[in-house]
Amino acid sequence: MSHSLALDIAGITFSLTGDLDLPIDAEGAARKFIRDGDAPHDHPEVRIRTVWGEPVEPPAADLLFDPGKGLWRLYRLGGRHRFVFTAPLLGPLPYQAATFNEDFTEGEVEIRREIFGRRLPVYPLQYPLDELLMVHLLSHGRGVEVHGSGIVSPDGSGTLFAGQSGAGKTTMAKLWIAEPGVTILSDERVVLRQEGDDIWMYGTPWHGDGRIANQGRARLRRIFFLRHAARNQLAPVSATESIARLFSCGFAPFHDRGGLDYTLAFLEQVAKRCACNELGFRPDQSAVDFVRGN
Repeated sequence: MSHSLALDIAGITFSLTGDLDLPIDAEGAARKFIRDGDAPHDHPEVRIRTVWGEPVEPPAADLLFDPGKGLWRLYRLGGRHRFVFTAPLLGPLPYQAATFNEDFTEGEVEIRREIFGRRLPVYPLQYPLDELLMVHLLSHGRGVEVHGSGIVSPDGSGTLFAGQSGAGKTTMAKLWIAEPGVTILSDERVVLRQEGDDIWMYGTPWHGDGRIANQGRARLRRIFFLRHAARNQLAPVSATESIARLFSCGFAPFHDRGGLDYTLAFLEQVAKRCACNELGFRPDQSAVDFVRGN
């Protein structure tokens, strides 16, 4: 069992280490994002140490954000952020807590030994911590995560099929899965980042019902906002409306004014640089042929 692990998600390297008696490993789709090579500490952007501990809820006065579902809360402790996680099946006490610096590039994850001591190795970034960390990390000038299915054409260009739950992202991904030379980065969540004048789309471990999650990236050329329809049809979407639709599909730290401002400014750049249309589609091969022809 290993006490170190390096992940590469959306072009960001995460270095994870565990105490001597706390072996760690990735799980599920995150295994596809383990960084190649044996140098997990080779200039990572994010460093996280994992320790045994007894996580507790900080004082209520320090509560920064509570999504209301009772599974996690975010606290502000001086210049640091602390996530606390609970689960009814694991008892009343928090099973895990994670404390990060201001820009989420340094952190420590505390794991309750009485719960995980016999479940080794442990994945320090078990959901939802992994996605919470990514959303907050991206909001500090790195990009935005959105609900979308990412398709890479044989020529290397990227197409994003965006939409909220039920719009047809997984359905669309499954329609493309057998197409020659096509790579599907995700059927549910992708990360968008900017390099120079280009927007790049990255696969993530957070898949949908299709369980499609792959490492990789592509230069984003066009965006289709999905809706089910009786026939395949396209309608142009203005830049202003595209920003609003992308924001409704995006993940943003709503408690953080700076993070929200960055997210909106970034999505404006995405809308300016990518062709945006609404795609009404039939859930069959005709939709693939229609997209190819447009």
